[in-house]
Amino acid sequence: EQNWYQRGSQSKSALRRWVDSSQWTFQNKWYLLEAEESFCNNDFEAARSFYTKAITSAQHHKFVHEEALAHELSAYFYLELGEREQSIEH
Repeated sequence: EQNWYQRGSQSKSALRRWVDSSQWTFQNKWYLLEAEESFCNNDFEAARSFYTKAITSAQHHKFVHEEALAHELSAYFYLELGEREQSIEH
């Protein structure tokens, strides 16, 4: 398990460097990864914020398919929290 955590941390560090070099391409991916990690760590307020940022960034940068993915994962998140109405919006 520690090995997987290290690999994840290394990959996340690489993505952070990519964001720093090209926000246009990688920012929404970073936000979505942060949202999923926050969700897994039961930090629901942070997850809400990161899902919103991922959706907004993907819209702004015209990544329609990644916007759709962020909406889909956000909907699952809200369903897991029992917030059906919020989930339907996504």
